[in-house]
Amino acid sequence: MARLTVEGVVWEERATVTRIPYRAVLDASTEAVGARRIRLHVEVADRTHGRPGGYELVCGARAAQTFVRALLAHRAILPATGAIPPVTTERRRSPPRKRYTRGELGLRVLLVAVVLNFLAIVATGRYLAAVLSCFGFFAWWGSADLAAHIVSLARPAWASIARGVQVEAHYVKSDLRHSTSGRMWHRWVYEYTDMDGGVHEYATGSATRNAQPPKTRTVTVVPGTKHGALSRGDAVLTLLVLVPALLLGLVIVSLAAVVAIPGVLLLGLG
Repeated sequence: MARLTVEGVVWEERATVTRIPYRAVLDASTEAVGARRIRLHVEVADRTHGRPGGYELVCGARAAQTFVRALLAHRAILPATGAIPPVTTERRRSPPRKRYTRGELGLRVLLVAVVLNFLAIVATGRYLAAVLSCFGFFAWWGSADLAAHIVSLARPAWASIARGVQVEAHYVKSDLRHSTSGRMWHRWVYEYTDMDGGVHEYATGSATRNAQPPKTRTVTVVPGTKHGALSRGDAVLTLLVLVPALLLGLVIVSLAAVVAIPGVLLLGLG
């Protein structure tokens, strides 16, 4: 790939990136190699660092012609005499490898297992069993994800009640937010100082339009953890209402997973 910059031509290949100053360009031309393809040729004056035969690239006709016109226009406005800057070539840096989270890696493994399992059962002619096995795999995945979510909610709430230290939070500002149901609610933002002296925000609010935020609130922080502050009411509500409701949902999803057993068991029962 070739592109023009303020300083010159950047010629990118699989392993290297070459930078050709406009002063180092002797000529640029095109040559037809087919009905719609053109060979772009750039000749350089720096034979020591550049390629003796120049640089060639096969590309679309319109793109090559536009590139040549722009390159020669840049070259024409430069003085004809003076030192020619060198052509430089550097190895292309390999992009950093993407690290998948455990959830992303698990989902990819699950998808491979689902597809292989589905194809194996379809090959035996058990189409209903193949569909049920897919539901079984994803029901187990949903059960695991829901269980992890329950733990992430229950752990800070329990730590807040068992080991929390109460501190005073001071009102800072308020704004309007949309709830998941589409209604507007007032979010009240407070600031508090943790045991290490760090200042953090605690957000709460009310759906009542004319409610006034109290100037101070008592919140609970857990020393030595990264859990955000919670009020006692938040922690109790989470443990007594939200977590049991999610546990009920976990039981329902797990039952669906048991009913739609993955394919290997379906084959054994069929």
